[in-house]
Amino acid sequence: MFAEERKEQIISFLREHKRANIHELIDTFQVSGATIRADLRELEGLGLIKRTHGGAIYREDMLSDQDGIASRDFYGQEKEWIAHAAARFVNPGETIILDGSTTNMYLARQIKEVENLTVITNDIMVAGEIYQCQNIKIIFCGGIMRPMYGCTAGAEAITFIQRLSVDKAFISPNALSISRGAFTPSLDTADTKKAFIQAADKSYLLCTSNKIGKKAMCQFGRLEDFECMITDNHIKDRDRDAIEQAGMPIYICGES
Repeated sequence: MFAEERKEQIISFLREHKRANIHELIDTFQVSGATIRADLRELEGLGLIKRTHGGAIYREDMLSDQDGIASRDFYGQEKEWIAHAAARFVNPGETIILDGSTTNMYLARQIKEVENLTVITNDIMVAGEIYQCQNIKIIFCGGIMRPMYGCTAGAEAITFIQRLSVDKAFISPNALSISRGAFTPSLDTADTKKAFIQAADKSYLLCTSNKIGKKAMCQFGRLEDFECMITDNHIKDRDRDAIEQAGMPIYICGES
């Protein structure tokens, strides 16, 4: 087992059991005490767990895959605003990536009339919005389908993506740290999103304001990897100011 996989599984173990001592983790993951302690120090440094005397506890403010599934049903209005704004960056004749997210499902609805468009996606809901459009060519990424999410990720998807060169990628995080970048709970999903960013000439970060300041385990990009961030008008003033001070162009959208 690779170190990153082990740390992801430690998070899952703590999420399920709420707490664990060092000996439990040594027995579960079959590594030395020194390795477990180093993993816990790193995870605490990332803000993902809290170390205790002889063990660790799970942080309840940490996003999990289950939280990501649940969140797909929320903030629909804000995601529609963001999608409407993002659609202005899509031009006829381009090849674009729409990654697996509800926001990109809304974006797919907004671009149905764009002529001679090629859309690459790993999300069946995104593809389902545009598969009947004669003016749009859809290329679907292979790989392992993530249960409940309806999107592919992992080595097979990444191998395919690495062959691509596209105009633009539209990427949505599960959590955003202004200082450290964009995060998602799953290592496979993070690697897939990172591959999408690397395949594109320009990438756009589509992020509802409620995700700013939340925590998830796996980073896939820093603010400087994106042309701009598109968010909703519920963003806090201090977050907007911090993003602008970091040099990130930000587009704020919503009802006027």
